[in-house]
Amino acid sequence: MENLIFIKSLRARILALCLIIITLFAGCESEIVDVSTTSDVNMLGYFEKNADKFSSLIKILEKTEVAGFLAAYGSYTMFAPTNEAIDIFLKEKGVASVDQLDVEEMKKIIRFHLLEDTISTSSFTDGKLPKITMLGQYVITGAELENGVARTRVNRQANVVNANIRVGNGIVHSIDRVLQPANQTVGQMLESNPEYSIFTAALKATGLFNLLNSSNLDGGTAKKTWYTVLAQKNSVYKSININSYDELKAKYSQTGNPSDKTDSLYLNMAYRILDDSKYLADLVTAPSHATLAPQEVITSKLKGEKVLINEDIFNGVLEIGAQVDRKGSDNTATNGVLHSITENFQIKKRNPVRVYFDLADQPELRILPQFRKSGGTSVAFAPGAFKDIYFEGSNNPRITYVPGSTASADGYAYGDYLSVRMSSNVARLVEFTTPTVVKGKYKVWIGFRTILNSSPLQVYFNDQVMPRTINMALYYPGGVERELLAQGIKRHVSNTPGNSYARLAGTVTVETTGRHKIKFVGLSTSNGVHQIDMIQLIPEDQDQLFPKIARDGTLVYE
Repeated sequence: MENLIFIKSLRARILALCLIIITLFAGCESEIVDVSTTSDVNMLGYFEKNADKFSSLIKILEKTEVAGFLAAYGSYTMFAPTNEAIDIFLKEKGVASVDQLDVEEMKKIIRFHLLEDTISTSSFTDGKLPKITMLGQYVITGAELENGVARTRVNRQANVVNANIRVGNGIVHSIDRVLQPANQTVGQMLESNPEYSIFTAALKATGLFNLLNSSNLDGGTAKKTWYTVLAQKNSVYKSININSYDELKAKYSQTGNPSDKTDSLYLNMAYRILDDSKYLADLVTAPSHATLAPQEVITSKLKGEKVLINEDIFNGVLEIGAQVDRKGSDNTATNGVLHSITENFQIKKRNPVRVYFDLADQPELRILPQFRKSGGTSVAFAPGAFKDIYFEGSNNPRITYVPGSTASADGYAYGDYLSVRMSSNVARLVEFTTPTVVKGKYKVWIGFRTILNSSPLQVYFNDQVMPRTINMALYYPGGVERELLAQGIKRHVSNTPGNSYARLAGTVTVETTGRHKIKFVGLSTSNGVHQIDMIQLIPEDQDQLFPKIARDGTLVYE
């Protein structure tokens, strides 16, 4: 069964329900109404039942007027500081009681402890949590040894005391310290740390520091500007015989004017800044990332436990990458995130690199509890639900996410796919924004599962018509793989049945490094659905068949 997600209508229904409840029970003072979905107490009730541990937290919740919604229906996760944790916090603040705390500051701190989803420790990773806090900043978690005892660490500030406490409206994790949200910009974090003095001086000389030192609104709109900085400490510069900013300028600034956007020092510093907030978990889930240096990208990978920048194989030669200091990274700022790099790295002349674009790997889908889980419930989305997918049409067009397919006839990368009726009378067009593609010439492959009666599709790359239409009603013909490859047919997923394969849409020249648009337009009124899995952009001069991708996402070589 498909669950239709309508954010606006859901809010309207909740508001209407609240009005009905107020009307029905006005004046019925003696009647007790249980609004919880279970017989379990909600969060506030749990804290009240365990006042010996959470009485100080209850006072803060009441003082900040948060107690009310934690007593009502919802789905929340709270990192709940114990009485001892709040006592430590009060001493750090130099006050004797909760009543002496600033209310506005405490509202921010409480929102930093709350997430609007139920997140158990099974979702904790060595990095950011999958959901953002109600304050708008991410929390990071990780396992650490303390006196030989393994502990779950939260934001490098607190340990989890008791985890996964289930209540009627979510999950509570009690912690032994109060979490402190970020209060510095990325620029301020760098400027306040003398270990980054050379790096900071270079940012100021180029003018890039101003970008990193403001939580400004972008162009006067409500969109906040976020940045990710891959910073180098003085020790890294000293390892390449650079002991001061003047020496850095002498080596890299060919014009003598680092503020010139064509100057090599300006480009060197811009290459270390990404235009978005990307934690290590984000860096390793995409093969490349656009930087502020025009048309230049960094590549990233997870190699064992190491996160590496720009470690690539070109023409059979391994280019050793720069390692990220994992313990010194994932530092949240008010306008982004700061990472520490242990080795110097520079802009490379990038050769085209293959892109395996899993269409179901969208931010709006990653937060679903059933994302890539076998047997999960399908979810349908209306137009406007995705940041990087645009679709339009008539007759109620939907894109449905189908997770965890295990049927023997299916062969989807990561086991999931998107289902959509693309025809002239339903979803007239569907347009995807790709991950970063390095400039070059590519063959474009469309991976799907055969569905009879599906409409033939015209494919566009940045509004350029691709030479071949894609007919997803055709079965894989069988035969010698290399001979089929010459005909524009291949198995893109390893060890899959004939129902799932890929067809060649054509060859494109990507003029600039960055994200691009791939659009599908239905060419008939056929009512068949399209089960689309993956788009592969493979450099024209590279093997188009291998490596394939396994159903678990690993690469399979010939």
